[in-house]
Amino acid sequence: MNSRQDKQMPLVKVNTGVAIPHAVVPNAGQRRDCHDVIAQLQFADLGRGPGTLHTVGAVRLDMQGHNAAGDANIQVQIGGGSCASALISHTVLAITDPANQRGGAQGARSVLEQSLDSVTNWQLNGTLP
Repeated sequence: MNSRQDKQMPLVKVNTGVAIPHAVVPNAGQRRDCHDVIAQLQFADLGRGPGTLHTVGAVRLDMQGHNAAGDANIQVQIGGGSCASALISHTVLAITDPANQRGGAQGARSVLEQSLDSVTNWQLNGTLP
């Protein structure tokens, strides 16, 4: 590994403690689909406009859009409700190094998984090293 690949990206995962409004609690099969759809998230997806990014069974990974600061609002949805929700900071979206982009995508997948487990909104913040 070269020194560029060895750099660690300082990402901060934050549980806001705010419950997902009208959360959908997935059954066992839907929960497996939630894990599978979250696993499909790639860094390029974080810059996309509103709409469905990936679908597994009845579960969708949806980009809700970007707020005024440029942060991405991404949710795992079943029907008309959400079972996981995360806000990905514009500073994460600005990553240009491919190795760090992979880390940014992994961080986004991680906060979605944690949101699914806690039924609360999560945030991924951070800046480049």
